[in-house]
Amino acid sequence: MRPRLLIRKIHKWVGLVLGIQIMFWFLSGFLMSFMPIEEIHGDHLLKPQTADSVSLGQLDLRPLLQQLDKPVLSLLVKPWLGQTVIEVKTATGVMLYDTPDLNPITPLSEAVIKKILADQLLAEFNIVSIQRLTEVPNEVRGRAAPLWQVQLDGNENASIYVSEQSGEIVAKRTDRWRLFDFMWMLHIMDYDERSDFNHPLLYLTALSALLFTFSGFVLLFFSFKRYKKPVNK
Repeated sequence: MRPRLLIRKIHKWVGLVLGIQIMFWFLSGFLMSFMPIEEIHGDHLLKPQTADSVSLGQLDLRPLLQQLDKPVLSLLVKPWLGQTVIEVKTATGVMLYDTPDLNPITPLSEAVIKKILADQLLAEFNIVSIQRLTEVPNEVRGRAAPLWQVQLDGNENASIYVSEQSGEIVAKRTDRWRLFDFMWMLHIMDYDERSDFNHPLLYLTALSALLFTFSGFVLLFFSFKRYKKPVNK
């Protein structure tokens, strides 16, 4: 096979594969930029949160530190459900303690999860079901189990995930977020974890784009050479 025909075939088939991926890039990029990011994050499901002040008073944390049998990585005093609590992070997880008695609050029960949602969820949404999960679903990858999954009513198929240890809402998921996540997967070409920008498939696509560009220049050179007019003497 002549070099020109070989390069033409390479250019054609590489261009076909790249064309499909480029279409995915444009489609996913357009849809992701079109959707309001606040709705993707699920912020419209919850009441606006204000920063409450915390009164430490005569709070003495030394007894708490003495009763812990493991090193403390961080300690945070914060407002939570109308009271002041202490969040302690160790190598094994997070625990909440009430004040001033310093009694453990976690792990949180289903009844407490309902109180958290009643405090933060907008009145227009109702709880359909609550389920304790010991394995993290793919749509909340990166979070730590166990989690409470709260399913809401409405046409968005919304789910709210609450940490059993910290009592924090760690994720809000709707069908719009799931569509965004799917488009994000197409955009970065990570079909597993959907978070890796540095993987062999992306490298291969970049090299294919380079090969496509180079073969195009070669074919362009051949076309100029073919149609070059002879010089009259």
